[in-house]
Amino acid sequence: MNNWKPYNLEQLAYYYNGMAFKPDDWKEEGIKIIRIEQLNNPTGHYDYYQGEVSENNGINNEDLIFSWSATLKVAIWKHGYGVLNQHLFKVVPKDIADKYFLYYLLDANMEKLGESSHGLTMKHIKRGELEKYIVSIPEIPEQQCIAKILSTCDAVIEKTQAAIAKYKAIKQGMLQDLFTRGIDLNTNKLRPRYQDAPELYKESKLGMIPREWEVERLVNLCSEKPTYGINAAAVDFTYQLPTYLRITDIDEVGNFSKTGRKCVDSPFSENYILKKGDLVFARTGASVGKTYLYNEIDGLLVFAGFLIKVSPNAKVLDSNYLKFLTETAYYLNWVGLMSQRSAQPGINGNEYGSFLIPKPDLNEQIFISERLLAIQRKLQTEQTYLQKMQSLKKGLMEDLLSGKKCLNLDFQDEQINQDSKTILQSVNLVNQDADNYPVNPKIE
Repeated sequence: MNNWKPYNLEQLAYYYNGMAFKPDDWKEEGIKIIRIEQLNNPTGHYDYYQGEVSENNGINNEDLIFSWSATLKVAIWKHGYGVLNQHLFKVVPKDIADKYFLYYLLDANMEKLGESSHGLTMKHIKRGELEKYIVSIPEIPEQQCIAKILSTCDAVIEKTQAAIAKYKAIKQGMLQDLFTRGIDLNTNKLRPRYQDAPELYKESKLGMIPREWEVERLVNLCSEKPTYGINAAAVDFTYQLPTYLRITDIDEVGNFSKTGRKCVDSPFSENYILKKGDLVFARTGASVGKTYLYNEIDGLLVFAGFLIKVSPNAKVLDSNYLKFLTETAYYLNWVGLMSQRSAQPGINGNEYGSFLIPKPDLNEQIFISERLLAIQRKLQTEQTYLQKMQSLKKGLMEDLLSGKKCLNLDFQDEQINQDSKTILQSVNLVNQDADNYPVNPKIE
């Protein structure tokens, strides 16, 4: 770090604040106005401006923007020409700073900048903070090398996020098709739509369903009535006690989260241990309707009182089929209607038991589950990879932007390849499957 020199942020760049627009300046055509809202969602709605724009307020692709009020963040703009609104800086680096290095440097220090900012509920960073905030930077060639490594990492992250978005869209389309049309086991293909082959369908309490299907209440397809969980205090986690499964331990995609896990120490715990095939439903609160299908790799789990357990009869109802059904619009709409009946959202065991299940033959249920499990595995693989890459980038930023890990510029190409070999290889691998997977796949 011998060649790294200290500067305050004001010495590294010019910071041009955006224009203060009035509501009557907003038009439906013209130059798009870039506000914090658009920085957070650049593909969303824009207002437009029809007046003159100075060079300091005009934003082109690859310009650096710094949001200094409310939402503290930096971004390299990539969404066409626009004019900057107030509370955003256009950042123009001086000769001693590379733009892309400065982007990563500001991003890495944003949390600390926020801690020194003004305002308790709505933070904002005044120029005084920029003058006081000291950072150390290397010479331009090393800055560019660091930025290259980090931007390579960003490219992989973006491609992985695109793959995840595509797999999610594929899964949603499959859920809609498979739970309304199912699979013809004679052809291993989706049945034609009702509009194309009405003779293959019949009327039911759920509307038109395939002729081979029935509609049953959930309780009639289970080996026992829905069961409420144990009411017991959570204790610190230890491998000597069973793990406590609470609503907060189920993540947004229905997996068991080990973050902040607790145990339960009760003589009655054995009566509430989940078994293979068991599914639990959240019965109250903001997460009402959330579900978790027990996975043996999660270990010994005792489910808590705000959860309701159902145990599908394996001879008539496939547990994976039921779990995927709880991800459909049909189920989510049902939860919304049931939980809007009072100020405190809630669905009890009898009500969950009355939920109507579109029920194909067990073989078809399993076939449907297998198709959805395949796409879910692809999605989970990409999500795991995304977490890995985000962790790798965080570590690289901590090392490279602090000078803890200096680059030997005499061997810079070799060192960049060594430091980011995995990253560079991954660029060609991530999203490969998703690019070749149709958004509306032909299920065969």
